Amino acid sequence: MQVKYILEAEQEAIRFLSKLKELKESESNGYIFQHFNNDRDFTDNSKETASLRRSSMDLTRALSNLRNIG
Repeated sequence: MQVKYILEAEQEAIRFLSKLKELKESESNGYIFQHFNNDRDFTDNSKETASLRRSSMDLTRALSNLRNIG
């Protein structure tokens, strides 16, 4: 594993967790995380969910690079 891929994965993980925190703390979504169980689908199409989705894809790509390259 190359250090640059490890650091890239770390940064993407931090970014993902930051976006998740923003989503959980947003006024419109706070109720959903506090009052529903884990089986409920989260279908809100806000800018927070779009941002979280994008950071998830970037994290997946960084982890893939980490696994696939020496």
